[in-house]
Amino acid sequence: MSKHNLSSNDSYKQQLVRITGNDYNCCYQCGKCTAGCPAGGFMDNAPTKIMRLVQAGYLEEAMRSNALWYCIGCHTCTARCPQNMDISATMDTLRELAIKTGIVSEDRSKKLVTAFHTSLLNNIRKHGRLQELSLVNSYKLRTRTFLQDASSGIKMIREGKINPIASLSGKEGVAGKEQIEKLFALAEKELHAPVAERKPIKKNYSPENAPTIRPGMTIGYYPGCSLGGTAMEYDISVRKMCELLDIRLEEVPDWNCCGATSAHATSHRLAQLLPARNQALADAAGMDFVLAPCAACQNRQVTTRKTILESSEFREEVKTATGIEPTGNAVFIGITQLLEGYGSEELAKRIKRPLKDLNLACYYGCLLVRPTEAMCFDDSENPLKMEAIVETLGGEPVEWAFKIECCGAGLTLAQQEMVEDLAHKIARNAQANGAQAFVVACPLCHANLDMRQEGMRKRYENIRPMPVYYISELVSVACGADPVDVAVGKHFVPALELLSNL
Repeated sequence: MSKHNLSSNDSYKQQLVRITGNDYNCCYQCGKCTAGCPAGGFMDNAPTKIMRLVQAGYLEEAMRSNALWYCIGCHTCTARCPQNMDISATMDTLRELAIKTGIVSEDRSKKLVTAFHTSLLNNIRKHGRLQELSLVNSYKLRTRTFLQDASSGIKMIREGKINPIASLSGKEGVAGKEQIEKLFALAEKELHAPVAERKPIKKNYSPENAPTIRPGMTIGYYPGCSLGGTAMEYDISVRKMCELLDIRLEEVPDWNCCGATSAHATSHRLAQLLPARNQALADAAGMDFVLAPCAACQNRQVTTRKTILESSEFREEVKTATGIEPTGNAVFIGITQLLEGYGSEELAKRIKRPLKDLNLACYYGCLLVRPTEAMCFDDSENPLKMEAIVETLGGEPVEWAFKIECCGAGLTLAQQEMVEDLAHKIARNAQANGAQAFVVACPLCHANLDMRQEGMRKRYENIRPMPVYYISELVSVACGADPVDVAVGKHFVPALELLSNL
């Protein structure tokens, strides 16, 4: 290796330490990160080897690894590291450095994933909110995968989940587009301060107190991009559920996309700046709690709020771009947190159609409970709060082993084969333990278990059709709503019949 390469690798390692806070000398190669990695079998260099390459100073070799383009960002590796190393941040930062320097894998996986991230972020930069049809069209033009999901797209148009006319009109988006442009410009500047040094600690789960939610309250609402389109049934059922629980929703004014998977995977700065504008808008509107039904959206908002509360410099940056200084007063919560805060006794009073004899697999996925120190919602290895809600509704939650295993998250277009493999493992375990259907609280989880189920079953002929319900759909139906009225019939896997027998 030349002196130039040694110098470059040293510089990259310094950047990595500055951005992640990791002391890579603490890694003793125990292998827990690789053992828990859902995508490890697809990688050339599994997380353990990536950490060893960084530790030994071979940063360019790590950056050329195709592992960076299979990493899902589920935080399983970080949650299970006995040395408190942020391995997930290491993968993200290596990916970001690889893109900036051009030292990248030539594997096709890199081309597909980069095409998706580029299409999504360009879409947000232009509109402020993600326009899903425009995203898909851009991705297909970049990758020439024109027939991928064609039948699914037709069904979505037929069900009203995709509106081509509205998408082509160009009228959708935020009013403050100039603020979005300023945030993107800020993201291209150097990180304002190094991340605090991470040290080996004994990890103890300590949940935060549930929010106090009472009938008659008005809370904020951040629907996120997908609930206005491909996950519209989630939005419909959330609004119906809140109506039945006597909770009024007030949408965050002029909210923007949080950056989703793509900002998180390619730019640490952008992944915080985009959600920070939503935080500032919610704070300015005087909101105490903001319901974010999408687990990924909530996760991005929660992690960003932590930075807002800790960094006055970051708050000033956001104020410069938006004209509003975020205070961090508004707390973004998920559906399960809302229902926990509402209370099982109050919820039980409103049950009219108990979910009798319905065996359900509560699927948390990864971002509801990880990263552990930020979400502080439920045990990251064995969460049980969704099961408690199902029991209040009269259903029977099954005990199973894959409730926190990642389904592939936002890589459903770019890594379809991997998503189908992961979904198969999840479905097989759920059915083996007697589940009739899934319960989820995330549109990404729903898409990967519902839309991808037909392809998964064709490849693996040992799985029967299994409906996938949003938790808000089940609460609404149990509280007396007609399943048709909460759009259960719009799912890919038929889901009406199971609820019609209640």
